[in-house]
Amino acid sequence: MRLSKTQHKIYDVTMSILALVAVLLVLVDLSEGLNTWQRQLDWVILTIFSIDYVIRFIFAPKKSTFVKSNICDLIAIIPFYTVFRMFKIAALARFSIYAKLPRAFAFLYRPLRKAQRFFNTNGFKYVVFITTVMIAVGGVLIHFAEGMSYSDGIWWAFVTTTTVGYGDISPTTFYGRVIAMVLMLLGIGLLGTITSTLTSYFLKTGHGSVRNDTLESIKTQLDHFDELSTQDVKDICNILNALKKQENSKD
Repeated sequence: MRLSKTQHKIYDVTMSILALVAVLLVLVDLSEGLNTWQRQLDWVILTIFSIDYVIRFIFAPKKSTFVKSNICDLIAIIPFYTVFRMFKIAALARFSIYAKLPRAFAFLYRPLRKAQRFFNTNGFKYVVFITTVMIAVGGVLIHFAEGMSYSDGIWWAFVTTTTVGYGDISPTTFYGRVIAMVLMLLGIGLLGTITSTLTSYFLKTGHGSVRNDTLESIKTQLDHFDELSTQDVKDICNILNALKKQENSKD
């Protein structure tokens, strides 16, 4: 099934928003449980993603390649908790709620994949990775330094790194304050990197030519080369030939 450029953008934005909502529902479920309307919304989103997966699978030229390339989408639509309850596996049902964590990451994969160009700007993805690791490490270290619970430690590390500083939790020991200083310095660097990355990204986007946009679109298609039909490959070759002739004419 071929979509126009506008339809493809609408589809991507809609599915990315639904994926983010699904992640929020998973986090709410893990912390305090879902109420009735939240559980219904969760099932609606799960149904939409399931239908989307089935339709894309039906129209995929190579089924095995499609499954391998969309493992995260498959994980996202598996209702682990319902399966455990259906077969009355009580021992597993108690811990099945934690199986929703991979589902949350699977849902996040789609919007993050669409934002790949942004995360690649100025090596921002490495900054995000290092910051995430440091928040996790800081949360664990403050647990031992201050005797906080792990959840409070992670919350404190996140608030400190983002330089929000609510003040609801603060270190009092020497080692706790050292950890806080390290996270504060890391947070200042993170905010500076976010600002420069946003500036670079929008400057590149604003001055991007049709040629660059076209090449980016082709690269995206080639990332899923096995899913392309023969006609798709011919179209890409024709576009590349046209761009090459245009470059030669300028010379």
